[in-house]
Amino acid sequence: MTTQRALIVDDSEVLRRLIDMCLRPAGFETAAAASGAEAIETAATFVPDLVILDIGLPDMTGWDVLEALRASDVNAQAKVMILSGYEDAHSEAKRLGADAALVKPFRNNELRALAVDLAGPRFSEASPA
Repeated sequence: MTTQRALIVDDSEVLRRLIDMCLRPAGFETAAAASGAEAIETAATFVPDLVILDIGLPDMTGWDVLEALRASDVNAQAKVMILSGYEDAHSEAKRLGADAALVKPFRNNELRALAVDLAGPRFSEASPA
């Protein structure tokens, strides 16, 4: 089975745990970060295939983290899913180079399906049902 790495970035420990519980059964290896600086640092060593990124972080915006990831030689190709409580986040996410956006609150199966879709067809074929 192909294992994809997902970095979960959210200042809420509860949401980080919830997202982790959504992704692990689908075959993702996960790491988590509670701030923008921690996300950028973790991404440099964990090298995720997918970043699930909250916009409202305590030290910088998720948009700033997205910009840093896209400028990184190591993480420029990582897929990025934006999480936001605002409906208009979809257009801003697309404009700034994110691959997808999901509005909070979200359904667990919706997040999992979008993550598997972003991981690509080779991953979804290898993932458990």
